[in-house]
Amino acid sequence: MIEQALAYFRTDNGYDHLFLLFKKKFQSLGRIGGSVKITTLDDRELESLARFYGSTPTQLKEKGSITLQSFERQLSKTRFYDVTLKELLEAYFNEKLISNKEKKQERIKQQEQFLSQAARQFPALASWLTELQHRRPDSHWIYRLIDLSEREFEEMLVHLNDAITHLPKMHERLPMFSQRITRNPHTFDLNTNLGRLFLHLLSLDRVQSGPVMVPTDSESINELLLSYNILRDDISNYVTCVNLIVRTDKGIHPVWQAASDHHSVMNVPLRELEDIVSAYPANGEHQVWLVENSGVYSSILDHLPAVPLLCTHGQFKLSALILIDQLVQSGCTLHYAGDLDPEGLRMAERLVNRYPNQINLWKMDLISYQKSKSPMNVLTEERLKQLDAIQLRSLLPVKEALAENKIAGYQEALVQEMIAELADLGY
Repeated sequence: MIEQALAYFRTDNGYDHLFLLFKKKFQSLGRIGGSVKITTLDDRELESLARFYGSTPTQLKEKGSITLQSFERQLSKTRFYDVTLKELLEAYFNEKLISNKEKKQERIKQQEQFLSQAARQFPALASWLTELQHRRPDSHWIYRLIDLSEREFEEMLVHLNDAITHLPKMHERLPMFSQRITRNPHTFDLNTNLGRLFLHLLSLDRVQSGPVMVPTDSESINELLLSYNILRDDISNYVTCVNLIVRTDKGIHPVWQAASDHHSVMNVPLRELEDIVSAYPANGEHQVWLVENSGVYSSILDHLPAVPLLCTHGQFKLSALILIDQLVQSGCTLHYAGDLDPEGLRMAERLVNRYPNQINLWKMDLISYQKSKSPMNVLTEERLKQLDAIQLRSLLPVKEALAENKIAGYQEALVQEMIAELADLGY
């Protein structure tokens, strides 16, 4: 009887569109139920359906939709009375009909089996692959990669297993590491899927278990890689400084000493910071000033060339953080001045959270904001939304003022006050 039903409905291909709608409805509900709109059927398709129902195309159009159960009841009144709609659809499409929910559950089962097998095949990745099975939000994109091609994902696992097994024992640049592991310097480029997987793997390795906080900004990524002796960029990643001394295992670095003797400003790349063991102001004191803006930096030095001063040039680069780490370890207190806008407040908060006992905010209070704000510096709603993340108590008055006034304040307006305060300290 099912063969006879197929012959009948396939003879008139006006049922292709309708049966596809029935199939999607079944997959959505997991049963024969619900209704489908027939307004998208053309005249020929409506005529076929009208003949089946013993109705007219006009009457069907007026109804606008039909239920799957009504079609099944009508089917039971024909010579195909012993065929269910589900059986008809499965034969028509030559596939077993299962609900979307069942499909998802089956796919999850297949993915878990794949990851469990991979964990046995790649022991060095076992803890990472096991953690992936918790299906946390940070791993959803990884499951999409698996779904695209298990074979290609397994090929990536081969490289990841080799990478985590042969991490460098001394500093090695990312392209050279990639070349050594895969014979391709670009395999672990961070804009590739394999590069992103490598970061995810290292992020979990660092925390061992639980939700993975994969770094998203450039310097946090650099810092993560460096903790595994991998250098991403050690030349263009630099910090500007003056009047500082550093020590290496061989003693005081002569270049830094000479620069300090002449109050010469240095742009120090990351590679020159790899071997330092300590850093401190050349004047023997333990106070260092940090500014974010290079124009402010130079203006201060024009009047006070002996100030121990760093310039971060906006967002903190890894080179700046490494040098600040060394200054903090030497017992220095750092005074940081940033722009009084949402981005500047977030940077200041990040710095205080990293060094809660060694950072003083300088010229970042409400009075300084009132002096530095300008009607020309109107903040967009998108930038103002960044203020929601600010939690540091000392910044809350400025946060509230920024939200109320919707205009920013900038360091340049405070330079003369900065110079006066430093001069009063004897610089």
